[in-house]
Amino acid sequence: MQKNRQIPVVVVALPLAYQDGMDQYNGVMRYLRETGEDWELRIVRETLSIDQFRCSVSEPVDGVICGAAGRFEGNRREGYLPTECLDVCLRRRIPLVGLDWPLERLKRQRLRQCSFLNIDSEKVGAFAADIFLKAGEYASYGFVGMYPESAWSRSRGAFFARGLRAAGRRNVRLFNGDILKDAAALQDYLKALPKPAAVFAANDCAADIVLKTCMRSGLRVPEDMAVLGVDDDPVFCVHTRPTLSSIHPDFAEMGYLAAKELSSLMSGESKGKRLVVAGSQKVVQRTSTAPCSPAGMLVRRVDELIAARACQSIDSDVIAAELRISRRLLDLRYRQLTGLSVRKAIVKTRVNRAKHLLIYSGHSIGTICRLCGYRTESYLGKVFLAQEGVTMSEYRERHQAGREEGKQ
Repeated sequence: MQKNRQIPVVVVALPLAYQDGMDQYNGVMRYLRETGEDWELRIVRETLSIDQFRCSVSEPVDGVICGAAGRFEGNRREGYLPTECLDVCLRRRIPLVGLDWPLERLKRQRLRQCSFLNIDSEKVGAFAADIFLKAGEYASYGFVGMYPESAWSRSRGAFFARGLRAAGRRNVRLFNGDILKDAAALQDYLKALPKPAAVFAANDCAADIVLKTCMRSGLRVPEDMAVLGVDDDPVFCVHTRPTLSSIHPDFAEMGYLAAKELSSLMSGESKGKRLVVAGSQKVVQRTSTAPCSPAGMLVRRVDELIAARACQSIDSDVIAAELRISRRLLDLRYRQLTGLSVRKAIVKTRVNRAKHLLIYSGHSIGTICRLCGYRTESYLGKVFLAQEGVTMSEYRERHQAGREEGKQ
């Protein structure tokens, strides 16, 4: 580490194209805001590119926060140990914090000036069991893993099954095969589960494959099979039919703790450790786990209307009138099953749209406000600040700067 520089230079290499990476990045930024520490950040948007990473550390660097690298098979991203990044940091004695690395493949002697944070998969699995236990009685329960060799996937399945069996549920069946190579076996497994069944998938990508398999097999979701994923990634959760319910782990807290640990490594207070982040904090209920009741069907229809028209002139009154129900009963039923009011669900969808436009479009903030269903910049500005903790201009500046640095 270069002791003579006043402002530490820190490389942040995270999969920013995915929800977990963005949440982790926001957690890092929250740490810097709250503590007042001043870092010069170099952003690498995807740790898959070792050439990009080497370029980011070609000049003196004081620390690195690095997510698991990703290989792609079809539309699924497989996390693996970014050994090249680790080797560069060890060789140059750069303090490193790794996020969500597959630690079963990591040699213990490599912990010098390195710390590793992982989501607690045991708690995620137990939390999933609790979600289905509270949802009511199912004839059977299933788990679909993502990678046969992954310890985190098997751990989620094992503790899901343990939580159910401890509550007296005996018909619990696990599928830990390769869900792409064993597509026929997965289809047979899902068909054989007594209905109605509740299926927990190791992550959203696995859940998406389950949904597609159900569609091909003539299985109705959620009538025949409720499906729950992990990560709350909009790519898989919001733009599927039906929309996918998902556990949202506290990735932002992981990013915050990573920044805090890196600060300790750079100051010499920490020599390196392995940490487990608390795991799941909430479940985002969508239609894939909606009860097959009139209330569940109502919520499904509301979600469809919000997804299609949130950025148009739509509000609770319009939805209530279209569904021929009182606004009071609409909000009551929707809140009971989702934990949100209809208004908050609309606002959340609009803000997510604004975030996308801020990063990926050249529209002015005034234009973005209109495209997101708001008449004035000031109102969306207040809503955006309350939800994201930064102004729209600050959000655009940070994320577009990260995009440009990632391209270099």
